[in-house]
Amino acid sequence: MHNSETAKEVRECIEKYGMTPTELFDSFGIFDFGGAGFHCVHMSDKDLEIFKNKGVWAVHCAGSNVKLASGIAPIVKMQDMGINIAIGTDGPASNNCLDMFREMFLMTGLQKIACNDASACPADSVLRAATVGSARAMGLSDCDIIAEGKQADLIVIDLFQPNMQPLNNIGKNLVYSGSKQNVKLTMCAGKVLYEDGEFKIGEEPTVIYKKANEIIESMKD
Repeated sequence: MHNSETAKEVRECIEKYGMTPTELFDSFGIFDFGGAGFHCVHMSDKDLEIFKNKGVWAVHCAGSNVKLASGIAPIVKMQDMGINIAIGTDGPASNNCLDMFREMFLMTGLQKIACNDASACPADSVLRAATVGSARAMGLSDCDIIAEGKQADLIVIDLFQPNMQPLNNIGKNLVYSGSKQNVKLTMCAGKVLYEDGEFKIGEEPTVIYKKANEIIESMKD
């Protein structure tokens, strides 16, 4: 669920219930079986302890937080405490791009600024949050890694493009300079859905685009 995204919602929750949103949810037993909180920007020390003790995932939505000026989530502090971290995009209303590559860069970039430390939130931790972490946060333990017996959910990256060269450190390349334009193939459960600019989803993209624009126009009436 969305949790502590803005200072205003946290303040109003305290005024109404005498507790932060995290404390309130915990008092209802919502976190007794884990779960995930999206955004988690304005978290108290007690909130973080609840996340740690209950095994709750913090899903970082940096792009949305930047666009809405919500603030910067304390990701480095969460990492230091051993809290599970994943990456999300929020919805298109607050994050037009929905680009996981941009989310990865924003996650590490914002933490470096917040901590005044260029080494904060290293690329490998960001890449893990975007892949393994994000799958496990959604309970998708069968497609968190590429391994025998797991779902064949993966993307293939074209490394032979200027922004991917030289290949000193592929993980850092992906986080700091990677782009959706580098995605050569997308596969879900062994089925190729995209390859070399062609979508294989059973319907022409032009039809989908046309329908999307018709829906938007109908909302203007």
